[in-house]
Amino acid sequence: MANIGIDARFYGEAGPGRYTKAIIQHLEKIDHKNQYYIFLRKKGFEQFELENPHFKKVLADYQWYSFLEQTIFLAKLLRYKLDLFYVPHFNIPILYPKTLITAIPDLIMHTFSTEKGTTLPKPYFRLKKAVYKAVFKWAVIRSKKIIVPSKAVIGDFQKVYPNIPTSKYVLAYEGVDPDLMKLHEETKPQEVLDKLQIKTPYLLYIGSAYEHKNLYRLVDAFKLLKEEYRYEGSLVIAGKKDRFAQTLHQYIIDQNLSQYIRMPGLTAYVTDQEIIVLRTQAQLYIFPSLKEGFSLTPMEAQAVSLPAIISDIPIHREIYQDSVEYFDPTDTNDIAETINEVLHNETLQRELIEKGCKNISRYDWNTTAEITLKVFKEILS
Repeated sequence: MANIGIDARFYGEAGPGRYTKAIIQHLEKIDHKNQYYIFLRKKGFEQFELENPHFKKVLADYQWYSFLEQTIFLAKLLRYKLDLFYVPHFNIPILYPKTLITAIPDLIMHTFSTEKGTTLPKPYFRLKKAVYKAVFKWAVIRSKKIIVPSKAVIGDFQKVYPNIPTSKYVLAYEGVDPDLMKLHEETKPQEVLDKLQIKTPYLLYIGSAYEHKNLYRLVDAFKLLKEEYRYEGSLVIAGKKDRFAQTLHQYIIDQNLSQYIRMPGLTAYVTDQEIIVLRTQAQLYIFPSLKEGFSLTPMEAQAVSLPAIISDIPIHREIYQDSVEYFDPTDTNDIAETINEVLHNETLQRELIEKGCKNISRYDWNTTAEITLKVFKEILS
């Protein structure tokens, strides 16, 4: 039996938090031999319910990307004398001296975190970007293995770090979180739509408003859809409230589109159940991103039989193949034209729903956990 630590401080958050939650839940199901110590912040500590007696919660309420995680958290880790420490992210305690495995979803911040997109003062942004790249590179060097969600991400690593052997990277596709597929009996779709002040019909995007998500072009394409193709519905952009979302909202106002584009996350937190309702009641799911590591939200749309129209980028071709309709994400005319074509082609919509159901069957978290555990055993042996 080995002592394995998991940095789960993102548990309960979006992005890496969902990955962390899913991988821990499925490791609990398949590993009844090793002893796990799950390091959680207060929010995650309260949410995480143990199901396997070999898993133990440890309170580690230290902010990520902070001085405390590099000092106090490091000291706590060393006290547990772990045989292996697993970090489902890149922000490792840089002085941690023992065996380390990471799961790094992408290198998006290398190329799409720019001064144009930042909300920080430029000198501070440049310093933060330099620190990020240094920590990221050290994580790549220090990790015995790096688990990645796609072949496209492996290609990105090879371009940025050509001297790192390809054998260090382990491919483990992700899957759809079951919690994002089922409506509770007490959830009433129309009540949710009324609460969020959303009227049907509508197109849907779910996610952040970060620079690489390409939402300004989506807004421009939607304007074309209204003006040239006479689309009578609305666009719902569901994501968290931050300065990126607020800046996007101001752009929507400037384009005289605020009565047609709803951003419910600006006024209240949108729950997982409300997100499921938004998916089940939408006409189409639109995802215009310029760069992703795996791209889960179109798959979550497919899981509830919602046709998806997404950007034509390498990762999407790898994961979605012919189960979606593609557009050029740099061409607002093509985005609008593709949306219009699918809206008026019920046969194509049915085909996308059928192919989407087959596509999601190719990916599941059980397989991800099995690959991860296999990596643990290989390194421990």
